[in-house]
Amino acid sequence: MTKHRTIRTMCGAAGVAALLVTAGCSASSADDAAASGSPTASTTSAAPTQSAPSSPSGEDSATGASDDATDDATDGTGSTDDSGATEGRCQTPELAGSLVPVEGGGGAGHYEVEVVLKNEAPEECWLQGWPGVSFVGDDDGTQLGEAATFDRSSPHGTVTLAPGESAQAVVRVSNAENYGDECGATPADGLRIYPPGEKRSLFVQNDQLQLMACADSDEPLLQVQVLQPAS
Repeated sequence: MTKHRTIRTMCGAAGVAALLVTAGCSASSADDAAASGSPTASTTSAAPTQSAPSSPSGEDSATGASDDATDDATDGTGSTDDSGATEGRCQTPELAGSLVPVEGGGGAGHYEVEVVLKNEAPEECWLQGWPGVSFVGDDDGTQLGEAATFDRSSPHGTVTLAPGESAQAVVRVSNAENYGDECGATPADGLRIYPPGEKRSLFVQNDQLQLMACADSDEPLLQVQVLQPAS
C-alpha cells in the first residue's frame, strides 16, 4: 500500500513539474514574439474611426487607395476621398449626374467624356478624389466589363460646391473594337457613378453618346481623372 501511494505521489509531482515547464515555455514564447515584433492572431479593422478630422485633407493617406473602383465602392477605398473626413461631404441623394462629350478629346483608339456631379442640396458640400465609374447595360444595371482605373497624375484637392454648382471628372474611354472579338463588344445603357466616399451610386443614362463596353474582357476600357470644379 505504501509503495502504491509513493508511486502516485511521484507521478503527481512529475505532472505538476511538466505543467510548470510548459507554462514557462509558453510565457517565454509569447514574450519573445512580442519582443521581436512578430504578428499575432488578432486583426485590425480598416474602417475609419469617429475621430476623423472635420475637414478634408488634400494629402494622400499613408496607405493609399485602391486603383480599382468596384460595385461595392467604399469610402477611402479607391474611388474616394482618402482623408477619412465625412462632415459636409456631398452625398449621393444630393447630387445629379450627367455626361458631356469632350470636344477635341479624342485620340488614337480612344475618346473622352466628362462626368458632371451637380449639388442639388440647399447647403454647400464638398467632394474630393476620384468617382467610381463603370459601364452598365442589359436594361437592368448589370456592370459590363471592368470598372475605371484612376489617373493619379493630378493632385486631388477639395472641391466645394455651393447649391447649384458642379464638379467634373474627365473619363478616357478606349474603343471596344481595339480589343478584337474576345472583347464581347456590347452597347452600354450608361455609366454607374459612385461619388467619392459613397457606397450609393448614380446612374447616368447614355443620351448623347454611343458607349460600347467589353462585356467579356477583364481589360479596363475606362480611366477617370480626379474631380475638379466645373468650368
